[in-house]
Amino acid sequence: MAKPFHLQSLVDLAEERSQSAAQMLARLKHAWVEAENKREQLEAYLHEYRNRLQAQTENGLTAIQWRDYQAFMAKLEMAIKAQGGEIDRCQQLWEAGQLEWQACERELKAYLTLRQRHEETERKLEAKQDQRIQDEFAGNAHYRKNNPQE
Repeated sequence: MAKPFHLQSLVDLAEERSQSAAQMLARLKHAWVEAENKREQLEAYLHEYRNRLQAQTENGLTAIQWRDYQAFMAKLEMAIKAQGGEIDRCQQLWEAGQLEWQACERELKAYLTLRQRHEETERKLEAKQDQRIQDEFAGNAHYRKNNPQE
């Protein structure tokens, strides 16, 4: 009977860590995509607001309306710039998460390799034991055949 792999609890722990890191990586990617979508929405809104300003300019604007449009567009541009910083932050977090997940995967692979070697060693030992038993059985059968009891 094969001996159990004494590092199995470490394999289980490494699998849990790897799965947890993969889930975190997915959440970080989702946050990154959401940040990019938000920036795209802000850019679209700025574009739309510029078109409104253009249309309003053709129909005539007061100085106060012009100033309000300019102030609001400046705020949108600042929000777009800030969102760019958020995108960079999300990307950096995702890259760090990816490195963490890769480290967990390497650790898991190392433990799985150890388990595979253990199982192979146990199979070889079991095969040797089986061969010994078969050899002993064959030797006994040969002995009985050549030395019948009278």
